[in-house]
Parts: sequence; C-alpha cells; structure tokens
Amino acid sequence: MLVGSGTAIPAQATGSTPADPKKAAEVSTVDNGNLHTWWHDNGVFNTEGPTGDNEVRRSSFYDVQVAQATQPDKAYDAFTYMSIPRSGKGKIGYTKEDGAEFSSQANLSMSWASFEYAKDVWVDVNLKTGQTITSADQVQIRPSSYNFEKQLVDADTVKIKVPYSDAGYRFSVEFEPQLYTAYNDMSGDSGKLTTEAEGNRAIHTEPRNSMMIFAEPKLRGEQKERLIPTEESGSIHYPAEGEVTNLNTVTEDIIYFKPGTYSMGSDYHAVLPPNVKWVYLAPGAYVKGAFRFFHDNQSQYKVTGYGVLSGEQYVYEADTNNDYNHLSGASNCHSSCVKMLQFASADAEQKLDLQGVTINEPPYHSFVVYGNEQTFHMNVENYKQVGSWYWQTDGIELYKGSSMKNTFFNSNDDVLKMYHSDVTIDNTVIWKNENGPVVQWGWTPRNIDNVNVTNTSVIHNRMYWKDVKYNTCIFNSSSHWEDMGSTIKADPTTTVKNMSFENFTVEGMANCAIRVYALSNTENINIKNLKIDSWNGLDWTSQVSHLKRYTNPAGEKVTIGNEVPAGNGLALENYSIGGEVIEKSAGNWADYRLGRLGFDGENWDSWNAFKSTP
Repeated sequence: MLVGSGTAIPAQATGSTPADPKKAAEVSTVDNGNLHTWWHDNGVFNTEGPTGDNEVRRSSFYDVQVAQATQPDKAYDAFTYMSIPRSGKGKIGYTKEDGAEFSSQANLSMSWASFEYAKDVWVDVNLKTGQTITSADQVQIRPSSYNFEKQLVDADTVKIKVPYSDAGYRFSVEFEPQLYTAYNDMSGDSGKLTTEAEGNRAIHTEPRNSMMIFAEPKLRGEQKERLIPTEESGSIHYPAEGEVTNLNTVTEDIIYFKPGTYSMGSDYHAVLPPNVKWVYLAPGAYVKGAFRFFHDNQSQYKVTGYGVLSGEQYVYEADTNNDYNHLSGASNCHSSCVKMLQFASADAEQKLDLQGVTINEPPYHSFVVYGNEQTFHMNVENYKQVGSWYWQTDGIELYKGSSMKNTFFNSNDDVLKMYHSDVTIDNTVIWKNENGPVVQWGWTPRNIDNVNVTNTSVIHNRMYWKDVKYNTCIFNSSSHWEDMGSTIKADPTTTVKNMSFENFTVEGMANCAIRVYALSNTENINIKNLKIDSWNGLDWTSQVSHLKRYTNPAGEKVTIGNEVPAGNGLALENYSIGGEVIEKSAGNWADYRLGRLGFDGENWDSWNAFKSTP
C-alpha cells in the first residue's frame, strides 16, 4: 500500500526489518501543482535477502526530503528505494558467473528517490550509516557539471538546491566517507575486481552505497494528455494491489497501476493480449514483474508513468522454456528469457512512447523488439534503469527514426546501442558496470546513417580488463558476435556513416577510449569534446585504442573514410585526457603516450585528432 503517512507493516522476508516506527509515524508527503512526493508504508529495511511479495525495499543508508525553494523549512518525505545484488537471492539453480560476483562480494547497493516538481526545490539527503562530514564540500554531485548549490545541514545531512528544468535532473549524491576504490588483482588473463589495494591496480572510485535523485518534471498540457491515460484514452483495467497473474486475459485497452505494490511472482510475466496498447505506472506504483506485448496489431504503444517496474523476483536468465528457472542446456536465451519490456513489430509502421518508468533489477535485457526493425519507432523520455547487477543488462536499442532524451542508465553491458539510422539521443547520464562498452555499433555488419548523440555524462564505470577485449571502452564497434577472434566476417557492401557524438564527459578513471573492429565500410564518424578525467592504474597496453579494418571470407577489406581523397573516417575533435587535448600533430596521441591511440598504420590517413578553435 502507498500512503501519505502511516506505520510500516511487519516484515515477512528473511533479513527484513520494518521501517523505523518513529520515522513512519512522522511521514509527510505532498501532491500539489508544484511538488509531488510519495511513500510506501510497507517499506522494509533489508540488506541481506529478498523482500516479501507485499514489501518494498527501503534504503538502509539514506533518507530524502524535498522542500519548495520558496518554503525551504517545509520539507516532505520522498520514499528512498534500494536495490542489492541479485536482490539478496544468491544464485538459484546455477553456479556459473553471472556478472554480480564483485558487487555482491563488495556489498554494493543502489538507492534512489524520485519526485515530480514544477519549481525550484531543496533536496535534503541524510546518510544513516553513522559516518559524518564537516563540510558540504565533502559531498559530490555527479554529473559534476550540474554544479548545484549545496549546504551542510548537520554532520550527516546535506541540502542541495535543484533548479527547475523541463528536462528534469538525474544525479548521484556522493558522501566522501562512502567512497571506495575497486582494483584489478592482475590475476590470469583479465584480472578480477577486488577492494584490496595492496599489490593491485586502481580501476575506479565510487560510492559503496550509491544514492540517485530523480527530479522529474510535472507533466502539463499536451504532455499530460499524451502520457497519462484517462477514460477518453480508452477502456481501462485497474489491477488490485497484491498478486497480478491474470493480465494475459485483460479485455481493456489500458492497464493502469495506481500507487501501491504489485507482484507477479518468479514464474509468471504478463504476456498481454492484442487489445492492450498502453501500460501506465503511476508515481508510487511498484510492480514486480515484466511485460510482453505479444502482438503487432497496434500502431501506437505506450509504457508511461513515474512508477517502478522491478525484475527482482526473477532469477538471472529466467528462461520461459524452463518454467522460469535459470537457462538450462542452451548457450543463450535471447528469444526465451524474460525481458522487462518486450515488443513484436509488424511490417506496418508502429510507434512507442516510453516515458518516465524506472526499471529496477532486470534479470536479462531490459528492452527488446522482435520482428521488422525498420518499422518500429520509439520516443523515449525520462527513462531510468537501476540495479543492473547481472551481465546482459543492456541499455536501450533505438530503432530507425527514434529519439531518446533525459535518461539515466545503470548498466552491466552495452548501454547506447547504435544499430539503426536516423536516431537522436540527448542528455544521458550513465553509471557503467564492468561488462561491455558505453557506446556500441558493431557485432555484425550493418548499414547505419545519420546518428546524433549529444550531452552524455558517464559518471562512473568499472570496466577493468587488463587484456585487450573486443567489446569494451567508451566507444566500440565490436568484432563479430559469432566468433570475436575472427577477422573475416566483414561485409564491404555495408556502410556505417554520419555518426556524431558531441559533449561526452567521462568522470573519474577509464580503461580505454575507442576500439573499432570495422565489419562495414566506415565513414564520417565524428567525436567532439570527449573528455576523460584520467586513465585507470593499468599499463598503457591495457588502455590502447584500436582502429582496424576486417575482411569478408574472400579477403576483401572494408574501407575507413574516403580512399580518394584520403580522410573523412574517424575525427576526434577536442579529445582530452585530464584537460590535455590530444592532437595528431602534437605527438601526444600514440599508444604509449597520453592519447593511447594505437590505430593500425594502414589507416593513418583515415583518422585525425585535433583541437578546434571557437
């Protein structure tokens, strides 16, 4: 149940304890034209095991309150959610690696609080670990470019002024006592992550228990009409709180989850009938489950609302062909594993509005579309992904003619998947875990044209490999997925061209900048204002960037840029490390120098690194 105030219900799951009674009794929320916060009275403190069906995991480490800037002394509570590795379940039905080993061993967690606002606010974040600070300067906001005003409230609370923006803000609040450094232990081929410093190499520094704030704009006018269903939008089904395992036979057009807690269990996900065109998760709705739109007869789909869709009850790689148990007897379950959101695309034109939703703890890919990829177009706004502990928890693949803006991704695989033409992305905040790169446009030969990505902030990453992987770095075009070591799976009849990435900031340490193993002709790839704070503690040989051309089985090589005249391949404009711009003419570009650009000599005329003037 979700309420404005109340007392926490008793815990029912191993390791759960009810929210503190004193706090629960004093809860105060608000819903007016300028500010909306919400609360779950079934929140439980639980850092060890799964929560019960009717429980919501509340942060054991942080509390959040929000006040309008015009009334700074009248603060309202915002429920602070929390995710832990594997949702505390451990490995159920398997022993193989799943990508959550380090996060579990290091006792990492991710907390977040969301609210809607229409004017400037003050956000109070209270650290509940007993650790203290003496100055607001001991709290870092990332992306650091936001430069919000901060004030010290007391030894464990900081006040942050968040100005209103139509785009909203998604940012990390980082208390200095919570910071730890991950290291590579230098074992074997790749090394393994550890928290032990002695004799090991530093990879990245981040909070052990992270705290995200999602300040989302109040919807008004046309946006409200488009993104919040009413009776005029179609017939509406309102599921009752509690168990929801009957959605496969819904007869209405819209499924509307009101504020509250809903659970599909670990052996069911909603395979929706053809009539369902819209799923709405209201602010304060917490839905444990996943949705499959098992049809392609709608021209307009919608998944909207500031609620949470959580995959916490599913095991890693929950295979629907194996009764939702972990994948068994196959190399992968791309077609049969549970995805948080899954669509089918027809030959007719289709559109999807995906807005506001927070995806928590995906057990596999969070979003997929099967069918005709050229006819499915997406508009993604204010989407968030948290608690991505497992491998294969990718970001979103945007299909032809799609756009995305104002999003946050915590991901443990490829984040921005640039496989299609006519795509625009703006204002993305990324918290990158170990697996995969930040941007990916490889894996198979492709025809891609006209991609524009602007204003991307990578606030953390744990990419750590000491050997040279094919699918890592900030930018990547991987070798072929069928045989990553093969150099003969290219197709010179395909072309990737006119891709622009502008204002790309990487905070903290990074493992490498760009590795392109071209499977297609590659033209006019422009990366402008790529700023990396520093390299990690590994040797330069682990951090080297690559630019390679592969062949087809007949030995025909793809091209990079124009052969006559030479150039127009890869342009690095104002690419900098620690503030120093890397220039081809300056000599600081080489693989063993600051730029770490170990590009093949045969491609010398196909790339440039230069400093532009205003």
